[in-house]
Amino acid sequence: MLQRLDEGYLAAATADAAVVQRFQDKLVLVPGSECVWWTGAVSGRGHGRFWIGAGQVVIAHRFAYALVHGVNALPALLGHRCDNPLCQRIGEGHVVESTAALNRGEWLARRHVANGPLADPRGPRGRAIALRNLARVDGAAVRADIDRIELLVGYQPPLF
Repeated sequence: MLQRLDEGYLAAATADAAVVQRFQDKLVLVPGSECVWWTGAVSGRGHGRFWIGAGQVVIAHRFAYALVHGVNALPALLGHRCDNPLCQRIGEGHVVESTAALNRGEWLARRHVANGPLADPRGPRGRAIALRNLARVDGAAVRADIDRIELLVGYQPPLF
């Protein structure tokens, strides 16, 4: 059974070179994408999941944020400005500090964007798993899959 994430254990994991290397081994760059793509386990909502040991699992982008800014700077909630729940790139335009209200408002504004994750007929988890599997073997195939979905459901530029 999973335990509630222990922040002290997270701090130790971010300081452990072997754990950090294991995390980095699950990241890939995809041609034509500014995101840093996760190729490990995926949660029910399509976000990366990273096992840091001893029954502890963390959402992958939270681990990435802690690596960049430190565990003490980790906010209660992070948002994906790039609308890619597999993205591990921390910073402007990608994974940033957020609030529940802001996240909800942005989701409401973007849920009907034709090429966004919510418009994908596979759903957020199905989309994430399909793209993660493609990124594991052929980054160019990720771009081709996104292009195919844009043709299927139409394209609309991001609102933000």
